[in-house]
Amino acid sequence: MEITVAVTSFKYNSTSKYLKIFYNNGTVDLFHPVPEFIYNNLVRCSNKAVFVHKYLEYNLHFKRMSIQ
Repeated sequence: MEITVAVTSFKYNSTSKYLKIFYNNGTVDLFHPVPEFIYNNLVRCSNKAVFVHKYLEYNLHFKRMSIQ
């Protein structure tokens, strides 16, 4: 059985360019450095989880840290 993970909230710091994404399963991903225009696209996107999967997880320019 596949469990669907959804984005519950996110925080962006425009000074440090850190983006924290909180999921409904209790995990948190921290991405850095995320330009402000990508954050603005995340805000406008209707399916946040798909956006994260497509644009952040597969972009080699962002460092990703998962927090359990």
